[in-house]
Amino acid sequence: MVRKALRQISPDLRVVLVLREIEGLSYEEIAEKLKIPLGTVKSRVNRGRIQMAQTIMGQKGGKQ
Repeated sequence: MVRKALRQISPDLRVVLVLREIEGLSYEEIAEKLKIPLGTVKSRVNRGRIQMAQTIMGQKGGKQ
């Protein structure tokens, strides 16, 4: 379910979520690796988490 949800969010959000939640990089490490501002990383992680939750809840709702 998580992999399916990851595929459904935008690539910009997906990459920061994978780096943060799966690879365990800090926000600072992600900003450096992607060459984007720290605030952008934090924003994308937050938006990605929200979209993931909405996607997963939609998937669960669709199965009932």
